[in-house]
Amino acid sequence: MRKIELLPMLLMLIVLIPGSTLVSAGTTAPQQAAGCATYQTNLIVDYINSVPHQATVGDTIVTTFHVIYPDGTPVTLSPPTASFNWMGPTGQTEFDNVPVAYNGTPGFYNYTQPFTQDIVTAAGSGTITISVVFCSCQDGVGNRGPTGLVSSVQTPTPIDDSLVSTTSQPQTLLQQLVANYTIPALIIVLIILALLALVLRRRRKKKT
Repeated sequence: MRKIELLPMLLMLIVLIPGSTLVSAGTTAPQQAAGCATYQTNLIVDYINSVPHQATVGDTIVTTFHVIYPDGTPVTLSPPTASFNWMGPTGQTEFDNVPVAYNGTPGFYNYTQPFTQDIVTAAGSGTITISVVFCSCQDGVGNRGPTGLVSSVQTPTPIDDSLVSTTSQPQTLLQQLVANYTIPALIIVLIILALLALVLRRRRKKKT
């Protein structure tokens, strides 16, 4: 009777089992980490800050966020995009795969978004929390993150703040005109009144 070679048979069984993966030495297979499919490790968002912290419809809100690897090394996003969730008192809205701009400091990116009435309609007027969306950041080799919805509440950085106090209606044109031109208008009125008073005095002098 022939001796049965066990090792070749085991290798064949592994290959034939549905869903099995054979990884050669020196390679790393894609893995699932905390629900976010990634290549080697998950990316971390450790800072997210939005300005201004009080906004009215028509303002532009700039959100700065910082992406790192678990060892603290800054990440270069590739492509330079991310997704953001705006959670308000009555609802939420999301902006998916929007462009972000490297701000000159390694790992830091800026996301610029006009604050529109559509956001107020979806999220509600009041305090809106801006978060980086789960698994929406990636580097050039397939590492992704974060592993959850991350706002300044979840980051380990105490000085960041991605909570924005909002109001739904901007100033009307009349309100803006009143705010911008009240003092100049009063000065002009006072000058006109002073000139009229001077003219009236001269006329009275001539009559006498």
